[in-house]
Amino acid sequence: MDEPLPAPFPGAGKDEWRTWAKGRRAQLDVAGMSDAVVSGLLAWPALRAARTVLVYLPLPDEMDLAGLRSAGLSCRFATTRTPDRDGRLTVHDIEGPLEVHRMGFLQPHAMAPQIAPDEVDMALLPGLAFDLWGTRLGRGAGYFDEFLAAASRSLTKVGVVPTPLVVDRLPHEAHDQQMSFLATEEGVVGVAKE
Repeated sequence: MDEPLPAPFPGAGKDEWRTWAKGRRAQLDVAGMSDAVVSGLLAWPALRAARTVLVYLPLPDEMDLAGLRSAGLSCRFATTRTPDRDGRLTVHDIEGPLEVHRMGFLQPHAMAPQIAPDEVDMALLPGLAFDLWGTRLGRGAGYFDEFLAAASRSLTKVGVVPTPLVVDRLPHEAHDQQMSFLATEEGVVGVAKE
């Protein structure tokens, strides 16, 4: 097995952290960790109490949460549609028709009925890396930060990430939205408080 890539030095910018996270992620069996993440989420009482849960359709290097949808939970699952150019994420029932975005990932079809964002009470979100304080390092487009900023204050925000990609501190900007919990292959834990 390859030696883990050393993390950037404190004070490094987001681009350096993204490069590190992508390289470190390539060293991991992310697909193999997905079942453990799903098991941990299913054991978490907050998930079982949720009415509408936002999940993502995974990219090849992201945890696959499809096992949640086949577990017999009583909640409704939703996912987002990314605009082609400018605009905001929209929320749709995950069971509706899908299409391929111009960047190559699956998403709800443009004509799929929308769900009001304030109907979502839990969001399970991917990221390249997260820190112990709930900071999410995304891919740089800012769609999820914008969505979360406009979401209900009662929304439970959960970052889904392999444990090796949880670090002490990531760069944080004013518009970055903090997670309340992290779901890893080791279970669901609350983030640190300032």
